[in-house]
Amino acid sequence: MSGNETGSHKIERHIKHIPGIKFTVVADVYEAHVDFSIYDIEGWVEGATKGVFDVPAWHRAGTDSYPNLVESLEEAALYLHGSVKWDGCSNWHFDEQDGGMLHGCSKADLQRFGDVMATCWDWAAELCSTWDA
Repeated sequence: MSGNETGSHKIERHIKHIPGIKFTVVADVYEAHVDFSIYDIEGWVEGATKGVFDVPAWHRAGTDSYPNLVESLEEAALYLHGSVKWDGCSNWHFDEQDGGMLHGCSKADLQRFGDVMATCWDWAAELCSTWDA
């Protein structure tokens, strides 16, 4: 589902950094659904406080070299995207997999894929004014 459907216009945008599972989620809220764009947090850079690394950084879009961090979501590679409708139905696409296999070094790495989608589902219930799942 996209914001181009009849009667559907974007109401607001929210951004949430989830350090525990190392993802940043951008939520575009519409009347009957929420579109999510999700970015893999690959590191942290120094923020306003000297010596405190609390600003997320993501992989630069279009590059295969690692690390190649950017501090702007506009320059970051999209990891996955999807939407959750008012009735709880959702659709997801792993953009990361378009360039190769998804990679995890542990069970926790694999679990975080499901965790971020479940987090988005819960967040959609809060953000979508017509929620009825």
